[in-house]
Amino acid sequence: MVKRTIKFTPIAASVALTLGLTACGSDNDRNIPVTPVESFTATGDAQFNIEVTGKAVKGSMKSAVVTVMTLDASGQSVPVAFRSAASAEAESFSEEALSQSAADAAVEASKIAANPEVLTDESGRYSIYLDDDFTGPVYITVKTSAEGDDSFLRCDAYVGCGDYDVAPEEDDVNDGDTAIEFGEWYKTDLELSVVKFVPAVEADTSGVSGSAGDANVEASYKANVTFLTSLVAALLLDSGSSVDEDAIAKASLDTVVQVMGQDAALLLSAIIGDLSNGGAVDLSDVDGEEELTDGILAIAQLSSSIQGLPSIGDVMSSIKAGIKSGQFKGNADASIAAIATMLQTAITNTANVFVAIATGTEDDIKTALEAAFAAKIPAPTAGEIVAFAANSADVAKKAKAAKDKAVKNGAATDASLAAAAVKVKKALEVIGCTGAECTVGDDFYTALAAALTVEVTASQTALTALEMSIETAQSSLADVQAMGGDALTADNAAAFVSAVTLLKNEATTADLTAKADSIFVKSQGYVTAAKALVTQSSDYQQVLDSATSLQTDASVAVTDTAAYDAALAALVAEAEAAITEFDVALAAAKLVAEDTADVADEKKSVADTAEAASTSALANAENAMVDTAANATEALELAMTAVTAASDFAAAVDALEIAIEQALVAANAYLELEGEGAQAMIDALTAMQTAAVAQGELASEQFVTAYNLQLAAETAVAKLEVLTSVKATSESLSTMTVLTGTGADAVADAADILADVIDELAEMGNNSGTGTSTRNADWDYTYSLDDLTLMLSNATTGEMINAAASYEGDKLVVAWGATLKGENDVSVELVTAATQTQALTDCVDFAAGTIDATQIDSCLVFTFDGAVTADNVDDAEIIMTETANHVEIMDGDSGFTGMLSITADDATDSGSITLEGVSGDVDFKVMTTYLDSDMEEASALTITVNNAMGYTLSITGNESAGYTGDVMAMYNEMMMSFGTAAKTTNGLSITYIDGDVVDYTDVDLIDSSK
Repeated sequence: MVKRTIKFTPIAASVALTLGLTACGSDNDRNIPVTPVESFTATGDAQFNIEVTGKAVKGSMKSAVVTVMTLDASGQSVPVAFRSAASAEAESFSEEALSQSAADAAVEASKIAANPEVLTDESGRYSIYLDDDFTGPVYITVKTSAEGDDSFLRCDAYVGCGDYDVAPEEDDVNDGDTAIEFGEWYKTDLELSVVKFVPAVEADTSGVSGSAGDANVEASYKANVTFLTSLVAALLLDSGSSVDEDAIAKASLDTVVQVMGQDAALLLSAIIGDLSNGGAVDLSDVDGEEELTDGILAIAQLSSSIQGLPSIGDVMSSIKAGIKSGQFKGNADASIAAIATMLQTAITNTANVFVAIATGTEDDIKTALEAAFAAKIPAPTAGEIVAFAANSADVAKKAKAAKDKAVKNGAATDASLAAAAVKVKKALEVIGCTGAECTVGDDFYTALAAALTVEVTASQTALTALEMSIETAQSSLADVQAMGGDALTADNAAAFVSAVTLLKNEATTADLTAKADSIFVKSQGYVTAAKALVTQSSDYQQVLDSATSLQTDASVAVTDTAAYDAALAALVAEAEAAITEFDVALAAAKLVAEDTADVADEKKSVADTAEAASTSALANAENAMVDTAANATEALELAMTAVTAASDFAAAVDALEIAIEQALVAANAYLELEGEGAQAMIDALTAMQTAAVAQGELASEQFVTAYNLQLAAETAVAKLEVLTSVKATSESLSTMTVLTGTGADAVADAADILADVIDELAEMGNNSGTGTSTRNADWDYTYSLDDLTLMLSNATTGEMINAAASYEGDKLVVAWGATLKGENDVSVELVTAATQTQALTDCVDFAAGTIDATQIDSCLVFTFDGAVTADNVDDAEIIMTETANHVEIMDGDSGFTGMLSITADDATDSGSITLEGVSGDVDFKVMTTYLDSDMEEASALTITVNNAMGYTLSITGNESAGYTGDVMAMYNEMMMSFGTAAKTTNGLSITYIDGDVVDYTDVDLIDSSK
């Protein structure tokens, strides 16, 4: 608050007095009165209690310089006052100037002049505190430098981050060679940034104190600094306009869709409105502050992939330019498009490696690492590949240790991390967007609302469980508090100290404060994302209401855990005082050692029980069969149970190891006091610790085995689901009229009748006439050799055939149509044009190759060994026969509409038959080829069903050897065999992959003789 006053300062008074005295005593009547110089003073108080905190990660940026600014109405950065700690009391400022505005500005400048230097810690964490009156965007940059300071960047790229100019000394992190490997610190120039909008405090309903429970903090906001937040910040600064929550939400969504694609964007629903609310995870050192959800893991893998590319700064600049142009992936600028391709390769490699880390052994990780390094862009040299392979075992060991640490720190369970790894890998297979994909619409927002609702519901469930844990902790706290105070005596002092120690150990293990903070930070992200949805449509108000309710409840949990921590700290202080007051150091140390050892024993029992459960579940899964759909489904359930059991086993071992560590601390403290039996306690605990390590290794092995069984069962279930469809398709094909020979027989019979009548008429030698065929009873004819037309009709059956022909060079072209009757009253129609003239014109064009089979109805084309006319056709030899027919079959069941094409090459004694169309609801194609040799005819048949499954039945062979083949279908984006097929005497027999043998009888597939 600035107070303004106007007064005469000593300087102004002295100037006025001097001028006044100069005028006195002079007889100069032209004295000019001097106006006194006014001075303006501004005073003000400032209290810095608005916390903005987060981590700068790409991996972790240690001892990096933090710069804090705000943005003006044009999006330009300007200085802002901040502090490195929350104010316990107000700071006062007073400045004087020649105008009020200048005085006011001087006060603000004084606040800013007191800004401290802020550096990140080893995890990249920072905290700054803004004036209570501050509202608006705060722009924060974090920078490491290659030279001149103590800043470092940690490499969290699995394939490494380049090379050191000079190899560092070997220590517990760096191995001393020149390669910058996963987990190692190195010097480089890198600047990341974030823009965070701080609303007016009175508009904030959370009422929550800072993440550390600092009573001086009025409101706290998470502002992580990552690769994605840097892109968002750059877009906001380049916009040249003011920044608010809506602007940040839009830029965040645009950035994620452009870089990662809409599918991946849905994984980030929890933070899509403000990416600074999450994603600050260094894969080489996961501290558990953030849960490794699908979305957070996706961001972490993207960040890791970027770090493994040459020149991080250039990559970020190219991505920013691509986003601004509306399309990063497939950009018109070849250099930007190349970066997109490079990033896709890198993130695919990272995802593959992480799946191996989450689900496999160190050998699996090593194999994945070497494959990823070899696939890098730009391509590494053979020497570089060999050098990486030499170190890959060590990198694999580090990567697995980092994953185990993440699980132990509570960032995930083994089971949840494995599931997330597979899901994220799938989502990142194709990143970015092109064309219309880059514009989100109503469908995306609907999907986003659904995904966000799932996140809010899951967090509400987690909060409910946390609230129960808080209640239990508070009850335990009250019990221990009852032992202290006035109830504390020399007799119970040691017991009180032990009870406090156990309570403190439980609190450390449970880490309720971190869990409450995590849910609250998530709820902030939910609210921001939900507000962005409501901006699109009020239909999403319920999502915002739920998110806001969660935020309110989470803030209560934060307050409760802060109060619990404060009360526990008071108890610890009271216990320490009691040790001195009642001189119970030795007795207390002994009791604490015994009690913590008892806790370790309890945890050991829990771990043993979990081991037995995991071993049993794994045995059940290993004995399960996957030969049938029912068995595979059961096997999958058993494998999933085994995965969960192994994950629980690992968690129980983690809890045991923590309890052992706590007990060892107590036992060593007792040993320092020369307590009796202390060494025996330590020896027993050390042995228990060794056994726990072995149990941990067993849990890891069982998890990998169980997960692989789950994958195998999932594969079997998916295959057998496809097999069910394959069988149904085979059944459908076997009952189709057109494939049982009826349609083919009718068409072939029509051709036979047509040929016979033409031959008969030729023998008669007349140019035209009418009559009844002597070779085909009941068939009447009308013909004209001059017009080359023929009409055949069967009064008994109602069948009809008509044809019109034309000599075209070496071809006789026939346009024909027919209405025919097959067996069981099946009606077969060869469709022709409305008039014979039009039909013949189409067929002539078809024969000439100017139109294709899709543009005609029914045509016959005979190719002779030379040019033919009516005069020489009898002497010419047919060398090729080709027919393409628009066929419709009506049988009251499946029917058929499509094209039947036949080609016969007399010169090579070969031919082909193609049938393509729709029968019932099945769209399919049949292709038959045959070749007559001197020995016997060989043929091949392929039936393809045009659906997503890609059903294909293929048979090849000859009569003596038999006809065999495969039934193929699409599985996991690849064609695979679902059975073997063999032609039988009266049909087809298929042996499916589940052992089921099905004979499809009375199937007379189209053969060459017709």
